[in-house]
Amino acid sequence: MNPITPKVLYQEANPYGSFTAFLEEDGRTIYLYLQSHNNPEWQMKTLWVRNIIDAPDSRSEEDFDLGLAPVLTKSEVTDPKAQSSLTEDQIHFIWSEEGDAVALFVDEELQAYLPSWSGIKGIHGYSKFAKEEAPTASPLGDPDNGVIAERVKGNRKFWESVAEKDHWKKAQTLRLEFLESKLGKHQTYWSADGGKYPSLGIASFLPKEFPGIKIFSTIGMSVQNQPSIELYHKDYENFSRIELVFAIQLLKDAPDKSETWIQHVLGEMVKFPWNTGIWFGHSHTIQNPRKDPDQLYLDFNWFVLRNLTDELDNGIVDGVPILNGLITENGKRTNFLFLTPISTEERICFMREGSQKFWDTWKQEGYSFFHDSERRMLEF
Repeated sequence: MNPITPKVLYQEANPYGSFTAFLEEDGRTIYLYLQSHNNPEWQMKTLWVRNIIDAPDSRSEEDFDLGLAPVLTKSEVTDPKAQSSLTEDQIHFIWSEEGDAVALFVDEELQAYLPSWSGIKGIHGYSKFAKEEAPTASPLGDPDNGVIAERVKGNRKFWESVAEKDHWKKAQTLRLEFLESKLGKHQTYWSADGGKYPSLGIASFLPKEFPGIKIFSTIGMSVQNQPSIELYHKDYENFSRIELVFAIQLLKDAPDKSETWIQHVLGEMVKFPWNTGIWFGHSHTIQNPRKDPDQLYLDFNWFVLRNLTDELDNGIVDGVPILNGLITENGKRTNFLFLTPISTEERICFMREGSQKFWDTWKQEGYSFFHDSERRMLEF
């Protein structure tokens, strides 16, 4: 086969429909690639899987000139002899829970793992036939034991659990009952998944403890870990599972317009992490896709996220809904992130002055966990 006309041996989208992995052969090598469907800033990941020619003593300059995928050399592979190519019936992928990493099985054996940290610090991923650190692959190690093997087994177990017939009903009940124990019986419930995985909902509440405050919460985001968070957060397992919350102060002697926009805001954000590979956390900012119909002085074009669960666990807030203590199916906590609407000017100050200054100013102004459509701009 002409090496400049590669062919795709197998490809598959993750269960979220947001990333595709594919195996490609060019007559010399087989590589595993991972690409994003929705995030143009997310660079394609690459991993060498095997040579299908005898390993050379050194790489050819001509290959580089032609832009060909690198062949690994004799010193870099476990066996310098050519490996066979692959057929579709030999190939099986197991996706990470987060959807941004993938394991390659060949004839039921783990042979390669392309992790979420591919492309960072020179790591592309791990291959069975890599003997030492090479430009596009690192040694996989024992395919049945060790850190990578255990991670892949955990991912397999996760996908098996969510495939169980009553999984969503149990997950939905766990979260809704927790919220109702804190906020009272829900007022309205909307399906928010569009009939596609993952199953998601939104519920609204009018808690007696907070008269005049209406609270909306997602239901089901915390069933699965957010992608990429472990690349940025040391204690990532305690922050990987989230629900988004929007609390609003209803205007007195005026019709309640909250349901004309807030559930749409949450509905447009509910799949964002898995669609883009970008996680939500405390003090992250994101654009507001909807206009507050009751805004008076400010255009609330942005949100800044506030992790009230973490604040409650650390005993540093009071006078807020007690939304901590919900443990998910993996034994880790659910983090309830409150959407705090801010103006473009406030976001500029936020980015310039830093999150601590913003939250200190927020509290000094007497603002709380809920949105006030008629509030004035923060004075930094």
